[in-house]
Amino acid sequence: MLNKVPKINYERCYPSRLKKFFRADINYKTYNSFVPNVKNPIIGNIPADIIDLFKKDKGTNIKYFQNSLSNITKYLRACYKNMKKENIILSSFKDLADELPIFEMSSSEIATKCLKNVLPQGVHAEIRYVGRGVWGNVFKFSLKNKNGEKIIRDKALKVYHNPQIPTSRVSHMHNNYAEANFWSFLKFVAGHKLDKSQFTRHYISDLKNGYAMTDYIDEQICKTTSRLCLKNLFGILSKDPNKPIQGKLYDAGGFVKAPDFIDDKVVRRYFKKLWYRNSEKELNTVILDLENKISNPKTPHREKIKKAIELFKQKQNKNN
Repeated sequence: MLNKVPKINYERCYPSRLKKFFRADINYKTYNSFVPNVKNPIIGNIPADIIDLFKKDKGTNIKYFQNSLSNITKYLRACYKNMKKENIILSSFKDLADELPIFEMSSSEIATKCLKNVLPQGVHAEIRYVGRGVWGNVFKFSLKNKNGEKIIRDKALKVYHNPQIPTSRVSHMHNNYAEANFWSFLKFVAGHKLDKSQFTRHYISDLKNGYAMTDYIDEQICKTTSRLCLKNLFGILSKDPNKPIQGKLYDAGGFVKAPDFIDDKVVRRYFKKLWYRNSEKELNTVILDLENKISNPKTPHREKIKKAIELFKQKQNKNN
């Protein structure tokens, strides 16, 4: 007689880090099913010029600074929600009018207090309101010495209104999770830090506490000299009228996959080899070299190389 098979309680395995998932694809429709359960909900790190301020115990101080940013974020979010609830503001902090500097001063004091154990002596933080979007508020984050001189480049701190939102028709391309995903994917597939592109440099996103930090856009920001053609290069479209500031974009929301989105990293790699050619002569040389590789049955990824060539020629014909 067969023994009774005992019931087994299966536990779902969640990723400890999101880097691999976020680099592989965008527009996940299941963010809420796995992001809240990861062990490390942080993508990226605090900026290098801030890390340079830590003379010792850098690992400990980095974590302390990240936790401090979380507390600052919670304070700014609570202020926004409470002021709206109490009808002190209608839609944004600009409704405070003459009292806005008072709010910024108190926020700066709170930020400095949160960071006092990690900042060099005499250094204080400054928080200035920049603007409000559908999904969050943006603040200018500065660190200054006792003489009021900046000791780092200004950063933009985006505080999301709601770190988590219910799954909806737009949650795959907007808010905390989707935007962190897009930043991670874009930096990875572009192969650089985006400084010279139309996007400002992204440093860190905390998906649990709902903030992101990027470079602040001002006259000193790196100029856009190598614009990324997202549609032709990666098959990505913008569904939002994101308006650039001095040729740069803060907003990583509203981007979606086009029908010709390249979802295979090998195909993408060979497609980029074809795309970034300086002349027709150089392009023809590369295509001929790849076609010779395809003709060799021992060449790995032959079908993917072939697909990359086909996609490139399709896009080339459309553009012509």
